[in-house]
Order: sequence, then C-alpha cells, then structure tokens
Amino acid sequence: MAGLQADELNSEFFRNFISETIYLVDGDAAVPVAPIAEQAEVAPATTVAAPVSPASAPVPPALHKPKATPALPKIADKELFGTPGKYKTIGENKKGVVILVTLPEDQFSKLPQLEFLNKILGAIGLKPTDVAYLNNVSGAIARFEDMQQELQVNYIISFASRLDTDLPHDKFTLYNPVMVGSVPVLFSQALAILENDVEHKKQLWGALQKVFNR
Repeated sequence: MAGLQADELNSEFFRNFISETIYLVDGDAAVPVAPIAEQAEVAPATTVAAPVSPASAPVPPALHKPKATPALPKIADKELFGTPGKYKTIGENKKGVVILVTLPEDQFSKLPQLEFLNKILGAIGLKPTDVAYLNNVSGAIARFEDMQQELQVNYIISFASRLDTDLPHDKFTLYNPVMVGSVPVLFSQALAILENDVEHKKQLWGALQKVFNR
C-alpha cells in the first residue's frame, strides 16, 4: 500500500519524540512520517370581570392544566463522537488512520489534545484531523469487520487495545506491523507507558517507518 505523503521529518520534533542521541547509519535517510422542544402550552385564563365585593366575588374557573414540558431530545452519539454503535470515535478521519484505544471516557475525550500523541502523529506526517480516535468502549476485543462497517479504515495503530478478525493474518505482536486484508495493523504499548520509556519509543518508531514508508 502506498504510504502517506508528508513533509520531511522535523529534526527538532524528533529530538522531542526520542530524547536520546540518534545516529544515522550511512545509507539511511529521514523518513516522512500518518428542534428545541416545544414550550408548554397554557390556555389563557378566563377574563375576570370588574371588581366586586369580596363576599360576592365568583370563584374563577380553573385554568387548563398545562401540558408537561417535553424533555430535551438526547444528542445522538454520532453528533458527539462521529460514529454511533459499539465504538465511539472522535476526529475527521481524513486519511482513514484509526487510533484504537480502550480508555475511560474522560481520558478518551482529551486524545486530540494529547501532546505526546500529536508528536507521534507528526512523526509520520499526520495531523489530528487525519485520524479517527476510536475507543473500544466495551473493553472487549474490537472486531476489524465491525470497524470497517462504521468508518473508513486504511491503517490501524492500536495502543494497548485488542483486535480480532476472521481474515487470515500473521500473529499480532508488539511493534510488528501485520496486514489484515489490505490494512496494515500496528500494535503498541499504551501511551502512558510509551511516554516514559525510550526503548518502547524506539521500537514504535521503527514499526511506524515500516508502515508509513511503503
């Protein structure tokens, strides 16, 4: 599969991504890297005649009982997260790159602003708008075929979230890209572990080069 086109890797960024000194072996080259509810209706009160003495004042007819105000319509998951169903997604997914995670809702909602993840995406020439952040809400094994029915899937990068499929494929292991049909799938440690582990960062970088430099 043809890789994503991107500008040359920014060396300043790469120093942030992996803090250790990196040596380029002769022959290596930098790789571009992926309607408001109706209001309650109340009938107008019967017009009251001119004032009379309190003793002879007639009892005004009872007002019509107002209708209960309907509850505001619930916003569908699609409006909040992009795709309804088993999975919740955030992002425009302009390039069909799925970032698969299994996270609590509060952490998942912050992924597009997560600086470390944005550095990873920048390393492979991607912007947050290029991807779909997909949260496997159930915590069970995500199904590749289900994901394809819900959104465009050209690449999958899974951060500690499991995946299954009926399609033949090599065994899934960390930092070893595997083809599922025509879709490269890459498994990585969780973002929280990666951020503080240089060795895992290096392994992820090598795997990303294989996927996005095709």
